[in-house]
Amino acid sequence: MVKIGVAELKKAPGSQVEYKWEEKWPPLSFEGQEIPFAGPVIVKVVVTNTGNTFLVNGKVNADLNLYCSRCLESFIYHLELPFEEQYCSADFWQALPEDLELKDEIRVFTGDTIDLSPAVREALLLALPMKPLCRESCQGLCPGCGKDLNRGNCECHREDGDPRLAALAKLLS
Repeated sequence: MVKIGVAELKKAPGSQVEYKWEEKWPPLSFEGQEIPFAGPVIVKVVVTNTGNTFLVNGKVNADLNLYCSRCLESFIYHLELPFEEQYCSADFWQALPEDLELKDEIRVFTGDTIDLSPAVREALLLALPMKPLCRESCQGLCPGCGKDLNRGNCECHREDGDPRLAALAKLLS
């Protein structure tokens, strides 16, 4: 997946290195669903040695196969999102004061390799829409016959209003 070798970067505080990956990823797992990618995931990052930590600034581009929450049609959802993470060695993290708020925001790595895959996967999951729509103007499905209203009007007779309130409607007429 997305791994960075930082052995040389460790020796040069203040220096930066750019990386780019383009590879096919397995589907994202979210709330019991598998969300497949429609193409490769592209990750571009700049890693900066800040002295005790490595600051990773990057951008993720990915196309996901989602289903519209109104019409249930499959569509491609494009994500282009920035992310920023800070990494440090396990020794440095242990030396940080327990009450330091920043301690919860720093990710730990061991050895000379930083695995960015969990951070990228987390950024993708957080960017997923709660109710995916194929387009804003999607009309959805007819609640009576189930026809896709984006493809034309349905032939079924629908009564407006809540049928549970029909008795009250008779009183008003």
